[in-house]
Amino acid sequence: MTGGHKHILNKHRSAVSSVAFSPDGNTLASGSWDHTIRLWDVNTGERKKTLDKHRSAVYSVAFSPDGVTLVSGGGWPDGTVHLWDVTTGEHKGALTEHGAGVDGVAFSPDGTTLASGGADGTVRLWDAGTGEHKQTLTGHTNDVWSVAFSPDGNTLASGHVDSTVGLWDVVTSKHKQTLIGYGSEVYSVVFSPDGDTLASAGVDATIWLWDAATGEREQILNVHRSPIYSVAFSPDGGLLASGGDRPGGPLHLWNAVTGEHKQLLTGHTGKVASVAFSPDGRTLASGSSDNTIRLWDAVTGVYKQTLTGHTKLVRSIAFSPDGRTLASASSDNTIRLWDAITGTHKQTFTGHTWLIRSIAFSPDGITLASGSRDGTVLLWELSPTLESPLLGDVNRDGAVDISDLAIVGSNFGLTGQNGADVNGDGVVNIFDLVTVASALDDTAAAPSAQPQALVTLTAAEVEGWLTQAQQMALTDPAYLRGITVLEQLLAALTPKEHALLSNYPNPFNPETWIPYHLAHAADVEITIYDAKGIMVRQLDIGHQPAGYYTDRTKAAYWDGRNESGESVASGIYFYQLRAGDYSATRRMVIVK
Repeated sequence: MTGGHKHILNKHRSAVSSVAFSPDGNTLASGSWDHTIRLWDVNTGERKKTLDKHRSAVYSVAFSPDGVTLVSGGGWPDGTVHLWDVTTGEHKGALTEHGAGVDGVAFSPDGTTLASGGADGTVRLWDAGTGEHKQTLTGHTNDVWSVAFSPDGNTLASGHVDSTVGLWDVVTSKHKQTLIGYGSEVYSVVFSPDGDTLASAGVDATIWLWDAATGEREQILNVHRSPIYSVAFSPDGGLLASGGDRPGGPLHLWNAVTGEHKQLLTGHTGKVASVAFSPDGRTLASGSSDNTIRLWDAVTGVYKQTLTGHTKLVRSIAFSPDGRTLASASSDNTIRLWDAITGTHKQTFTGHTWLIRSIAFSPDGITLASGSRDGTVLLWELSPTLESPLLGDVNRDGAVDISDLAIVGSNFGLTGQNGADVNGDGVVNIFDLVTVASALDDTAAAPSAQPQALVTLTAAEVEGWLTQAQQMALTDPAYLRGITVLEQLLAALTPKEHALLSNYPNPFNPETWIPYHLAHAADVEITIYDAKGIMVRQLDIGHQPAGYYTDRTKAAYWDGRNESGESVASGIYFYQLRAGDYSATRRMVIVK
């Protein structure tokens, strides 16, 4: 490295406002106040091409990650983003009809139409395949903050700065009705999964639930004490999440049917601008002005992990239809893709020249749409590698193992988009489970996998799966291999005989666990005696299937108290297991 001067690139006729290298480092792009972009050969300094479409200064240029496309952003009064083929210099196009900031985007359920709401007060409908502008819905006087399709795709709802919610007939493009009740801006609108209820929220710190058919107000949810920026229904319609500003707590969970406030989720240090449920309804994601995305267990409200990387407010988040990818859009002008299971950062998209207000996946998960304050809507084609994990790798950790089998089993019977629906037939069933079982490598299917299986699965579960699989009487080799693996697991999970094991810890104070094995199903009872043979406590475990009851989630538990709830004294005690005709006794010690 010499620090020496290499070339002077001096063909622009005015100030150069932005430069960017191609990913391979061989091409430099420069954007100028002379309304042009120029491409230069980095090695020779020669000008390769001049790209001329903007009507004003070019403020930003950026290459796509694969180096095939260049994106350029123009300033006022242009306000557009253009796409260029780097090799040919051909102009590929842009979505520019709004002429002002784009605040909300949403795909129709069938994926054929894209709706966008803009600062120009209009809602615009686009052909999602070609990008062709189809229709403009007018009638509002200011920014359209949010747009949402009903589940049947026939109605579009829009939330506005003019304090109203508009309902539109998508087929006829006619305005159906206006819902009035707010005295302030409506930041977010969303339909319930059954389409019967519309939720809206905004500056007045309340959530309004409307009858989507009649427009009648059903409920007002009022816990927030500051503006609400985002609301989302869980896939089953049972929960509603709302994100807002900090006073009173920014993230809340509600019973969407009764309107009961369920829980305040704490952890974000800034306002929550975006919330989204995973397709299986088990995970809630929230994006905040603390520049992070947090993932939560949607059932318990327990915090799971934090995704970091954005440098400004995370304004919009969305799960892919299969639930495996989470997309986030930020005021830092970027979109990031994350593995929704592991939280690993997968890819970053750049191209917008101003903050990104909204993102949405197409129903097939192949396209991501983003709407920005730069006045454009950009469509991103997702790499197949992002959406095509190893068959059977449900948790996307790079391997098919017992944990994937357990995830499918725990999701049995669920319908719709679900990562555990391995074969994509819309329901999680025995076919998905056998597919995962057949994909287990020899290591995962061998006896060495038993420790993991003993903790994760039960013999009763595997026996039930095996019975279902055998009843199908299929002869496909992969299916038969899956059955063989289930048979191996059942054998591994079924002890040869009943057994009572040593309690742990021992000596102990004040609690202990009592492990045991059952070779077959039995009524289990454990009785604890003192050194004189007097009964201290009886633990009625109940009817238990065959299996290994050894780890703390399955073993019997004693808290060191007698039948009256009093702590027992230090000394030697005995515990006896009765399981059907089987009986065994062992000694334990309490030391205080």
